[in-house]
Amino acid sequence: MKINTTKNSLFSALNETNKVIPIRTTLPILSCVLLEARKDLLYITATDLEQTISTTIAAKTVEEGKTALSSGRFLEIVAALPDTQIELSVSSNHQVEINSPQGVYNIIGKDPEEFPETPTLSGDQQLLINTKEFLRIINSTTYAVSKDDLKPALCGIYLNIKENQMTAVSTDGHRLVKYKKTTNSTNPEGSIIVPVKFFNIIKTSQINNETTTIKTSENHIEVNYNNTKIITRIIKETFPDFNSVIPEELKIHIKINKEKFLEAIKRVSIFSNKTTKQINLTFNSNEITISTEDQETRSSAKEHIDCDFSGEGFTVGYNSQYLKEVVQHIQGQETNMFLSGPLTAAVFKSNKNEEGEEITTLLMPLRTQE
Repeated sequence: MKINTTKNSLFSALNETNKVIPIRTTLPILSCVLLEARKDLLYITATDLEQTISTTIAAKTVEEGKTALSSGRFLEIVAALPDTQIELSVSSNHQVEINSPQGVYNIIGKDPEEFPETPTLSGDQQLLINTKEFLRIINSTTYAVSKDDLKPALCGIYLNIKENQMTAVSTDGHRLVKYKKTTNSTNPEGSIIVPVKFFNIIKTSQINNETTTIKTSENHIEVNYNNTKIITRIIKETFPDFNSVIPEELKIHIKINKEKFLEAIKRVSIFSNKTTKQINLTFNSNEITISTEDQETRSSAKEHIDCDFSGEGFTVGYNSQYLKEVVQHIQGQETNMFLSGPLTAAVFKSNKNEEGEEITTLLMPLRTQE
């Protein structure tokens, strides 16, 4: 294999594929990118066996072939080079020579036959979605996905598509986000659970297309954008019945200025216990007292902000990190908080916007110390 390409295009492609390279792995080949020269294109692929990214760049191909290179070392040397032409040549014993005007660099590659095969999607089911809408779904739900590998169903986002309606749900057992949108599309109906890593990769990528096409099969989904293809394995688990845990009887309604509420949470949470992260909200007539006390460090904090609330006062406790993330992701300038009591889950609702989107967020309370 022997090709010529530019530093900038190679660096951009390696940055994209590096998003799936595992930090730790028992399979050394997964720390590599697969380089394959065909015609005047260089195909670059990386995988962690769950997600696969493949991208192409223009390259003058002198000799077709392929090799696998350590992603970290290869990306490091390409990043250190100025914007210039780069020549890659691979010998029969997987010795790779990187030539640039600055110098010559040698690195040992691995047998490309060891690299896992890229999954091929069977069937032709496609979901068409507006790219901005797709990114709003991702930004609205990914923060509430569980990090507990022992609960695989909660490590992804549940997507359900029905006639004229799309629903996306994420939960980690402490909070739940339900995104619902009315649509005019004729997409195929169905439901799947998609790993959050797949969405996090898309969130950090620059998608230029106005519409995103999502191809689906029994075990995988695929998204194509620019010159890049991302494939992920679907989580084949049963998602919890989320509708049954969202309370319907919510007799307490509180309106709070979002910015003032968020800033107060940030300041008070600095003094909370580092393990529980608990802060308490005490509601009185048109006022919230946000407070915390850490017995271990003998520190405490208290703030008062205005709100729209009438009724008998009460106190409820929350994990400050969870509460902060919930409020941060609320659309608009006002926080609408609904409760049925101090020991039940709080529900945060955003009104349906012009795009027909509704977001409902559930947050479980902590037991307050008397």
